[in-house]
Amino acid sequence: MNQIVIKDHQVQGSLPKGIQFDEQVLTIQKNQTFEEPIKITLKDDNNESLEIVVGESAEVKIILEIASADINPNTYNIKLTGKPNAKVNYLLVCDLASKNANLQHYFVAEKDTQMELIGGFVSNVINAKMNARLVGQGANVNLRAVAISSTDNNQVIDIEIVHAAPNSTGAMHNIAIANANGRVILNGVEKILKGMKQADAYQSLKGIIASDTAVIEVNPILLIDEYDVKAGHGATIGKLDENSVYYLMSRGLERKDAERLMINGFLNPIISEISDEPLKERFVSLVNQRL
Repeated sequence: MNQIVIKDHQVQGSLPKGIQFDEQVLTIQKNQTFEEPIKITLKDDNNESLEIVVGESAEVKIILEIASADINPNTYNIKLTGKPNAKVNYLLVCDLASKNANLQHYFVAEKDTQMELIGGFVSNVINAKMNARLVGQGANVNLRAVAISSTDNNQVIDIEIVHAAPNSTGAMHNIAIANANGRVILNGVEKILKGMKQADAYQSLKGIIASDTAVIEVNPILLIDEYDVKAGHGATIGKLDENSVYYLMSRGLERKDAERLMINGFLNPIISEISDEPLKERFVSLVNQRL
């Protein structure tokens, strides 16, 4: 795995071949193919901004880790742009101890760009926005986000996909999980602008409540200003299926272990994408602590 650590607006160590960094812009050069993932760590850089540009016809998998134990207000502004025909697999892991964290994350997909985007939120108190804008014909974005809250956690996650080009495809599949008195507000918005014919939009939002004092709110919104399109959405909130819980308990598991196993199953599409083993172990540990 290629490792890039950014601290105080500077890259620590050398960069892999085919990657440049200048004035807070990290550029993957065009036509580059990276077989191994690139892990980028923003190390205790509060009030940080970073732009990542994936060049034309480049192929890359990026893991971005944003982590800080600082309880003071944190603000992060991140942008990821895929140039024409780029292929990007992207995983964000956000673990902030702040009592007032803000994350603004923007994605831009140009012509024929394919983006698989995943956001994992295990922060304490955060307002986060993930906005994907499809600006080129043939752009295809699949965005998945999961937010996990427990004792005194409060997360507001806004997920938005904007179709600003015809023949573009956007899908979002988002999950909120709350335990103890944790609170999650999950907003999913998908827009198809006027004239963006043959756009294809779909969204699903799922809330899983793991205690009687937890609060989850999901808000699916479709804003369509064009007729010649496909669009659909769905949203559910509820507790885990009791029949499945009892089945696992009949196999010898305690209730909490059965519930934890089922929730980890929902999260597996995200966990399986974390190829950095220490980060995967830490993420799984944080998830299970909150359950």
